[in-house]
Amino acid sequence: MEKEPKDKGDQYLIYTDILAIFKLASDIKWKEVRQNSVYRILYLSSVLYSFRHTYKSNPFSIYKFTVDTTGPYDSNISKAFDFLIKDEYIKRAAGEDVLAIGINSSNDVFKIEVGQERYEWIKQVMYILGIYGENKIYDFIFRDPQYQTTIKSNTQQGLNTDVNNETVKTLKSFQEAFENTLTDTTKISNEDYLELYFEYIFSKIIKKEF
Repeated sequence: MEKEPKDKGDQYLIYTDILAIFKLASDIKWKEVRQNSVYRILYLSSVLYSFRHTYKSNPFSIYKFTVDTTGPYDSNISKAFDFLIKDEYIKRAAGEDVLAIGINSSNDVFKIEVGQERYEWIKQVMYILGIYGENKIYDFIFRDPQYQTTIKSNTQQGLNTDVNNETVKTLKSFQEAFENTLTDTTKISNEDYLELYFEYIFSKIIKKEF
């Protein structure tokens, strides 16, 4: 069974993470955001943070993902959706699963701290998804043994998103070869690193080298 957020601070962060996704989606001209996409973005934000920042505490560890038929799921995100829709911070759009910023989005009760680390990280993840497509990146993540084992086990076993996650191990296994293609990894931004990393990965997949 999934746990409730440890405190109201975690609950607040869930609200602001969701609203940040919609703000960023609007900024980068995404035509729509589906509820399932929000789960995926936050799952990827957690996994990729562990991949890039092995020795740092993961700010997205507040999420406790399980697996359902559509991908990662966290009941606390679902409850946050219910609240944000009820109070019109977000609204249903073209379809039941399509969401948009609501009429209360300018209200600063849930202030999105533009520039803070978690906001910038979500921004980087969405930027990568915008380049390569959510499904393409997500299909790569789906390859990891932990995800497949969890799906096949047909249990409510949670998805580990820390540095011991099998996805992170898979990403790390390609990292050394990738970094050998770079001249200086110390002068590259996280955004550029992830963009070049997935460009490298997908070129290898196309060539069937992985």
